[in-house]
Amino acid sequence: MTPLPAGAPSGGLGHVLLSSMRDEGPFALEFVAHHRAIGFDRLFIASNDCRDGTDVLLDALDAVGAITHHRSVPGPGDKPQHRAYAAMRALHGLDRADWLMVLDADEFLHVSTGAGRVQDLTAAAPPGTDIIALNARSFGTTPDPRWHRGLVTEQFTLRLRARHPLNGPVKSLARDIGRFQDIHNHSMVRYGGKAPLQVMRGDGSLFFIPPDRSIWDFLRNVLPRHIHHDLAHYNHYAIKSLSSFCLRQDRGRGAAPLAEPNQRHTDRYFDGFAAADQRDLRFVRRYGAALRAEYDRLLALPGVAAAQAEAERRYGALIKALL
Repeated sequence: MTPLPAGAPSGGLGHVLLSSMRDEGPFALEFVAHHRAIGFDRLFIASNDCRDGTDVLLDALDAVGAITHHRSVPGPGDKPQHRAYAAMRALHGLDRADWLMVLDADEFLHVSTGAGRVQDLTAAAPPGTDIIALNARSFGTTPDPRWHRGLVTEQFTLRLRARHPLNGPVKSLARDIGRFQDIHNHSMVRYGGKAPLQVMRGDGSLFFIPPDRSIWDFLRNVLPRHIHHDLAHYNHYAIKSLSSFCLRQDRGRGAAPLAEPNQRHTDRYFDGFAAADQRDLRFVRRYGAALRAEYDRLLALPGVAAAQAEAERRYGALIKALL
């Protein structure tokens, strides 16, 4: 096992990233490489009934100490993501995290302040900040409908305008998470404290959530006038190629029970993101070299390249069978 990156506090978990994946095989290594490169001390990733070898790749990354992989087996009425978060929290003592963030495999944290590390973002938060709430920069597709191997962050560089409503969804970092009953894919939920929660937006401004109000009302979506990207945001590659999107439609939703039809990832959903027309290379310029270096380093570790190749093979076969 490789040691934790420098900076993880003794006895604690430092800056923790949590994710849950299904059929994200070709993309998972890029996600892991980027978030390790920007300073997350620990990554905990669950797999849910994968068909494309995502779980095999995550096993390989776990074996070399890059992540902790949890194989989740959701029941018929379970929401796979939420079940996985709760299980990993209990198994690995995630309440010990200094800061915890949840991101999906198609979301990449981008920190504009300091050297671009997650620690620079949390250091920018004023004393007493409980939650850092970040908006998306949502990216679209290309004219080529086919899936191609390679880095998502290099292939898809057209985004929507800054205050487009599709940038309204919030992803957040939270500290002292033992005060919250549940982990949600947008924020911690069901706060048990008596004091208001201090929240920092992506531009550094503050607001407060009263203890008797639902966090969900504040940290799920925000109005366009409250969308900010100054200090940090997350890049959201929601659709990628048309072929990949069709497979996403087929696999179902992680935030809904397994038996529930996928009514979210519709043609209208695709068209909304596909309207992106603003070229944006900031992520590649800021992080491209470091991401590539960590990606290649991980790929060279025992078993990782073979698992990546197998995931790409299975993913391609699933698309071929579907289309």
